[in-house]
Amino acid sequence: MAIPDIENNVVPVLDMKKIIMELQGTPYDSAVTSNLVEWNWNDVVDGATLNTNSTKKPTDSGGSIYSMNDWRGYNHFATPSFVNTKSVEKSLATGESNSITVVDTDDTFNIAGTDSWTISFWVKAGWSANLNTNIHFVIIQKSGATKQIEDMVKIIYAENTNRIEVRYGNVAGSGQWYNQGGWLFHANSGNFAAGFQAAGLGSTFWSSSNRGNTGDDDGGSETDYTMITVTNDGTNTAASLRLYWNSTGIGTAPIQTNNNSGSRSGNPISSTNDRRISIGSNGVNSGQASNGQQRKTGDNSATKYNDLTIWNKKLSDSEVTSLYNNGTAIDATTHSAQSNLIGYWKWEGNGNATRSNDNFTVSGSSSIVNK
Repeated sequence: MAIPDIENNVVPVLDMKKIIMELQGTPYDSAVTSNLVEWNWNDVVDGATLNTNSTKKPTDSGGSIYSMNDWRGYNHFATPSFVNTKSVEKSLATGESNSITVVDTDDTFNIAGTDSWTISFWVKAGWSANLNTNIHFVIIQKSGATKQIEDMVKIIYAENTNRIEVRYGNVAGSGQWYNQGGWLFHANSGNFAAGFQAAGLGSTFWSSSNRGNTGDDDGGSETDYTMITVTNDGTNTAASLRLYWNSTGIGTAPIQTNNNSGSRSGNPISSTNDRRISIGSNGVNSGQASNGQQRKTGDNSATKYNDLTIWNKKLSDSEVTSLYNNGTAIDATTHSAQSNLIGYWKWEGNGNATRSNDNFTVSGSSSIVNK
């Protein structure tokens, strides 16, 4: 069999029938066509194009069809296409042994009150209505904290009032300081109308039986996920917070609390203390004496989370729209603001980060599940 001379661009003509017969151990006879494995070169090419991130397909050069030059130029080692089929689910069981959590030890997520930042994630509501409790989505707090609010940023859904609340703050002596914004979704009037229209929940509260306006998150038939995005411009007031439901900006919070004056202002959020990030639970409960309580609030384990991203800038309206991508999650490392992306977790089989040095541990009854 002739050997291709790649260096001098000399490619011999290959008799594929002969090659196949020899591989089968069948003596070569040009008149015999039986017992041949049936091949279709188009099948070979179709298989190759599954790697859609490759930069060159076998006929792109304009040369003869399926030429060796084309195959040589095809990038068979390119990064695979974006896969997004899994999510993560927090169990009802309490304690760090049943948590979705990570401790940041390189100060990447030491968010302070004067920092600009964005936190975005997709969530599939699994809670029932009339719980009169809070659903904790994401909480960042001091690692080893004894009180929930130590160096804290948290995003929750207060089911009893049908509103998303975002709070950041710190302990201050025996008390605490915080800035908090709240957006409710069941009143189509005044400052609440934007939230009502964005969520699409009507007059009924958000729950597993009423998910409002959703996207599909995976480009398939699943249409039960909502992308929630919170931005902060770094002015250290409740007015600095903005909320997006999917790609729709709801604006500043109609309900604002600023509890950061006087002696409290002398206790800013630390920029050096290591942080713990928890998903689907309250992390350390206020007043809890030990780290890692990780108590899930809600009445079932069906709430799912996916595609958590943390950015060290306030994303603009157009950047949030791009991230939402008409309801189909994108690979955030391809986003126009990806240089500001400091944390990205997709939960595709594990808690490993796509962008960050910190991998989540998914413990005990908490698990990676199909979306």
